[in-house]
Amino acid sequence: MIIKEISIEEFDSFSKTHILGSFYQTSYYGELMSKYEYKPIYIGAFSDDKLIAASLILTKSISINVKYGYAPRGFLVDYFDKELFAKFTSAIKKYFSKKGFAFIKINPIITLAEAFPETNTKNINELSNKLFETFEKNNYKKLKDNLYFESVLPKYNPIVNLKTFDFNNLDKKTQTRLNKINNKGLNFIKGDIYTMNEFFELIKRKEDKTSDFYKNLYKIFNKDNMIDLYLVEVNYHKYLENLQIDYNTELTINEKINKVFQYDPNNKNIYTEKMNSDRKLYQINQEISSINIKVQNEVYKEIIAGALIIKQNKVASLFISGFNKYYNRLQPNYYLHYMLLEEYKKQGYSFMDLNGITGDFTKNNPYNGLNEFKISWKPKIFEYIGEFDLIINQTKYSLLWSTKALHKEFEKQGLKVTDD
Repeated sequence: MIIKEISIEEFDSFSKTHILGSFYQTSYYGELMSKYEYKPIYIGAFSDDKLIAASLILTKSISINVKYGYAPRGFLVDYFDKELFAKFTSAIKKYFSKKGFAFIKINPIITLAEAFPETNTKNINELSNKLFETFEKNNYKKLKDNLYFESVLPKYNPIVNLKTFDFNNLDKKTQTRLNKINNKGLNFIKGDIYTMNEFFELIKRKEDKTSDFYKNLYKIFNKDNMIDLYLVEVNYHKYLENLQIDYNTELTINEKINKVFQYDPNNKNIYTEKMNSDRKLYQINQEISSINIKVQNEVYKEIIAGALIIKQNKVASLFISGFNKYYNRLQPNYYLHYMLLEEYKKQGYSFMDLNGITGDFTKNNPYNGLNEFKISWKPKIFEYIGEFDLIINQTKYSLLWSTKALHKEFEKQGLKVTDD
């Protein structure tokens, strides 16, 4: 087996038809990361002049004379063919050893298990489970499993089957939320590069990335119509109508509570109801006042939620989304995701990847809101096999660990906020 660099065209052609292909393993992603300290190279493995495996490798210098590689979502190779995988790994190690690399990180899209949050159980794929032994034999170091979002990419991904997605199959709580959104002045619109700044304001708290990163992401993937920006816009005239209805409804409730309270002022339950109702009236009134100020200043519409979606091989992948929590009572995040699922179902896509959740399905999980929100769309939850470092040079690799260079490069604290 021979490893050599291949052209972008040759790589993309191979990636598009490979079962493990994803937008991470495309020249578009390589071009994006080339703007952020990485140098992309595209390698192919040939047997009798036939291309049988390939990968985008993002390369980077981590210290003096020491480099590492990262194959996002793993090599495009048959991991289950032990002989092929061993030969491929050996050839990769030989090729990158000559170039001074310490290791290559991979996180393949290999499903280890399907997770069931309701029962906190998993259905293990025994074939995938046996790969751990194969990886170990070929000098891959298994990294710790991330319970939350400590690794480079999520380990648990909720994926909705768009062919069977149906409003009527959602739980009653989610259906009720969506029904209440009707006639609240929300519009689902398509954005572009010129609305990226407004979108960035909704997501900037989530990750340490600049608006330029998302602009570059959009420009690069949009060359081949592989990305969409969808936004939720609120119409303030409609919103005010909705707020006024809410205010009048709560005012009626408040008056009834006050009458009961006058007859029984020592009733703690009635007192609590009164305080809650008073608080709601105050909050609604404050919102009405703030929206009136916007309208007086001739601000009639505003973007309050949005999402970037990357499209590849009939899969629509949620890259990142966000919403303005000030408008949480309008449920913009639910409206956004429901409209996205309906939109890509209508376009004929097979699946929608809602991006990562955590592997902790308990109520004590600090990301419980995020988990519950994404699980509410009735996805299948797949646990991927995890992260591995293919050790190219053990001495250099050990040095990087002992000096904590790898910790500084890769360890994360997870997402900054939750979505619910």
